[in-house]
Amino acid sequence: MIRIELSVAGCLLALYALFLVAMFVVLRSRASSRRKAGVGTRTFTPQIRDALVDYLSGSNDQTKIRVFAKNHRDEFVDSLLEFHGTVGGSARDRLCDLALELALVHDWCQDACSKVQPIRRKAYTRLSFVCAYEPCRRIAGDLLKQALKDDDPEVRLPAARALVQSGGIADLGQVFRLAVSQSLLTRVLLSEDLRSHAIRLCERVIPEILAGDDPKQTVAALQILIAWERALPLPDLNKLLESGHRDVRLEALRLAKLVPLTSETRSTLLRFLREGDDEENTVAALTAGRLRLQEALPSLARCLRTGTSELAAIAASALAEMPPKGWQTLQQIAAGEDSAALIAAAALDRGRRKAGV
Repeated sequence: MIRIELSVAGCLLALYALFLVAMFVVLRSRASSRRKAGVGTRTFTPQIRDALVDYLSGSNDQTKIRVFAKNHRDEFVDSLLEFHGTVGGSARDRLCDLALELALVHDWCQDACSKVQPIRRKAYTRLSFVCAYEPCRRIAGDLLKQALKDDDPEVRLPAARALVQSGGIADLGQVFRLAVSQSLLTRVLLSEDLRSHAIRLCERVIPEILAGDDPKQTVAALQILIAWERALPLPDLNKLLESGHRDVRLEALRLAKLVPLTSETRSTLLRFLREGDDEENTVAALTAGRLRLQEALPSLARCLRTGTSELAAIAASALAEMPPKGWQTLQQIAAGEDSAALIAAAALDRGRRKAGV
């Protein structure tokens, strides 16, 4: 009986081993077929790249390019798009003009109307590359504006980036309004594209958003302006500093160092240093240090003596930016024996080393 059971078990194990070997052979065969198929579909990529490089170098011979575009269209498109981010100026215009001549742009415009999500996403990503070239933008037409209302964020983003390249204030305004209403990631990506248009946007679009009644959009707009890190013509900042929404006030305080200082803004900053809570004091101290507000010296000294460790360090750094009076204040505090004295001494030392004294 035991021998029979052992024989059955042996047979089962042998069958199982054969099954595993068969599965291994099948899987290996499939993987090999896929590798061969992949190699077969990419055999012309090096030649396509060489032809495109020659064209971008000034050659007007499109014979090889047109053959590749006709017979290996998908591979040709992928190779052409590899130049995204690596060419600019006239070379990029030349590449976009080629895409237009070969009807690639028309194909992508058709794909942009597809109901299949991956196809639509890919189409708008490709259009965002070629729409730096004005004739391509004309072909894309209203597709880009319509895409700003698409439910898919991976369609809205490339469409918005393509519209920014038009440089028209109406299009820029639409993209900025989209940025302040979307996720943080979308806002970060679009803010970089919009940076070079900051002054034009500050003429009308941004003031309209900041004057709106949606505090979330106001905060988002202020965060974009802060991220730009450039001087901005916004004369009504004090209204935002006096806002009833705390987040709006804090972001306006952070922006104050980038906006022309008015007497009202100066007074409000000093009031925050005197009467604000720890977070407001901290942001106001950073701004006062950046602007080197001499009137803020007494309030900064108080923050250094009585504030939290973070506030004390920021206030000390702000005082170190305002010699000689700021240094004198730090020397007086450093003469003590408490934690504020250590912070003041360290800040004074950094300030002197920075000034080469």
